[in-house]
Amino acid sequence: MNKWLKVWSIFIFSIGGIVILLLFLTVFSLFSFRASMIPDRKEEDKVISQAEQYIQETYPTMKYEISHVLYDNDKEYADFEYAAVILNTETQKTFMVYENKHTEQMEDDIAIQEEAKFIEQVEPKVNLYLTKTFGEPKSMSFTPSYSTRAKPVLTIRLTNKKEEINEEMFQTFIDYLQHELKVEHASVNFLYENETEGWSTEF
Repeated sequence: MNKWLKVWSIFIFSIGGIVILLLFLTVFSLFSFRASMIPDRKEEDKVISQAEQYIQETYPTMKYEISHVLYDNDKEYADFEYAAVILNTETQKTFMVYENKHTEQMEDDIAIQEEAKFIEQVEPKVNLYLTKTFGEPKSMSFTPSYSTRAKPVLTIRLTNKKEEINEEMFQTFIDYLQHELKVEHASVNFLYENETEGWSTEF
């Protein structure tokens, strides 16, 4: 009887210990998660100071205000964790200034915004060229880079069969992008109907 009582006592204490440990880990995880959602004031002050110096050196005549600091706790941006959001008081346009965590250099996203706007303008022309040359594409996606180290990606799924398109036709399209539309950099992918292979290039 005493033996079974001892076994049950050990079992109950073991289960109780596991439950307490799980509760502790849960509480600790919740506190850690909450802490990760709260921006670091020192990092905010640092990026504000860096942004002010960067703007004075890069855009000395710009009239601006620092709107706020963006803390990227959701890991949406690849190049930074903290960014100063700047309002150009003359144009009323906003942009971000941050320290690129890969290059450890200060930069802004004005060029990235301009790239996105440029892509929005040329997208209808790209679609028109494709439709006239190959027929209406099944799908087309022209995605801005959103990073100073990356290139915009143009992915096109055609309704054509592989044998209907040759390298010369693909290169003519690339020439059109570069010389007619003035697309400076891009990763271009042609995919055929019901096939995963196609033509691809970067420039």
